Amino acid sequence: MLTMNTPTETSTPDPRGGYKPRKPVVKTNRVILTRAIWYLFGVITAVLALRIVLLMLSANPETPFVAFVYAVSGIFVVPFYGIFEQPDYTRFYVDTSSIVAVIVYWLIAVGLTKLVNLTR
Repeated sequence: MLTMNTPTETSTPDPRGGYKPRKPVVKTNRVILTRAIWYLFGVITAVLALRIVLLMLSANPETPFVAFVYAVSGIFVVPFYGIFEQPDYTRFYVDTSSIVAVIVYWLIAVGLTKLVNLTR
């Protein structure tokens, strides 16, 4: 009688010493969304920090770069105007509205990332 021999899988012995092979890292939508949230927060924070520094150094608001920074960052600071006094662009000024904006946007970013990773 003819019999076919099929090759059998050779079993590899379990490694000793507690070694476990690493599983491949799979980037899920959560990871991508979390990174996007932190990237967006980083860009907003950088613009607001630049605004704070320019106001502290009494930068000339008539120059194109400073006017651009004030215009872009003004979008993010508008909800916080009126909490403290308005900036005077002719003297040294600590823009407390921008500092409050950075803190609030940071809290929003933390909350969004916690919400995205809620079921983790």
